[in-house]
Amino acid sequence: MKAALLGDEDPGEWDLPPKPRGMRWATYERWVARYDATEELLDTRIVLAAARPMKRI
Repeated sequence: MKAALLGDEDPGEWDLPPKPRGMRWATYERWVARYDATEELLDTRIVLAAARPMKRI
């Protein structure tokens, strides 16, 4: 599906595909905010998980 949304664009250049034609900007911005929040949460959990073994040293 992502490939269909990207069209001729290079998928390596995008975290998220560009706004699909016909999608309202408000909807797309909600999806972007949701993606950013999830990515931030994952980054935080990765840091905490990596720090856990360091406490034992």
